[in-house]
Amino acid sequence: MPDEINVLAQEKPKTIKLADGKEYTFPPIDLTTLANVEKTMGFALGRFNAKLEAESMTTLRLLIYGLLKETHPELTLEGVGRLITLKEIAELSETISTIMAISG
Repeated sequence: MPDEINVLAQEKPKTIKLADGKEYTFPPIDLTTLANVEKTMGFALGRFNAKLEAESMTTLRLLIYGLLKETHPELTLEGVGRLITLKEIAELSETISTIMAISG
């Protein structure tokens, strides 16, 4: 008998250590999170790739801020930018790639 798929299974949150040495939790990527990210960024995810080409770092910072805001509402946009170095971007590449694929 094939393995059954649990339709109620939820994506797990991801934890990452940022530049300040503290651990931060990124929420599971679900429809509510994506809708909240769109609201935070001020544009639809369908425009994400175009915005990323035009303003790559600004758009990337907005995306990461939108995700972190879900679990860490005390953070500011500029504060998030200070917490993300190239190392953290590399570690977040799977999440970023997933969102870019959805928006494409």
